[in-house]
Amino acid sequence: MDEHILDSEKAAQLEDKTRCRIVSQEELLGAIDDGDTVVDIGSGTGFFTDDMATRARKVYAVDFQEGMHEFYREKGVPENVELVHSRASEIEIEQADVIFSILSLHEIDLEKALETFQEVLEPGGKLFVIDWSQNAATDDIPPREKLYSAESAAEVVSEFFDVLEAEERYNTFKLVAKPGPR
Repeated sequence: MDEHILDSEKAAQLEDKTRCRIVSQEELLGAIDDGDTVVDIGSGTGFFTDDMATRARKVYAVDFQEGMHEFYREKGVPENVELVHSRASEIEIEQADVIFSILSLHEIDLEKALETFQEVLEPGGKLFVIDWSQNAATDDIPPREKLYSAESAAEVVSEFFDVLEAEERYNTFKLVAKPGPR
């Protein structure tokens, strides 16, 4: 699964401000309530994590590449952000109000991660996903066979969560889900 993952030696590419077109600060902050505990799966250099940290009480920045955390440390990690070196399916975080997966869903062992997310996400919490779509108009994306569409992601996620929203966007899709009854 790792052959298409951006190597941490190229981490600076993740700081490109054009990434705000994928998900804006307003959209991120709209998914977080003041004082929430947030998990950012595939946090990389903290490009999106930094925005999350402006509203959240605590953000767990999860990445399995220690080199990404090293880059983030050099850049400067906000005080309320804790770096977690782990794969998504192996996180050991007590509870969270929001779990984000931004451009990383295609990189994780999805079913195992969703099982873990069920344990971590508080009742009333949210799973918020933005990822490259199989239906993208561009070829400047990870291999399509690794990607989901809004529909196919919703199908998998609905086995673990109640899907509230699943929509195709320009080259990406957005999915929002909440925990179902336990």
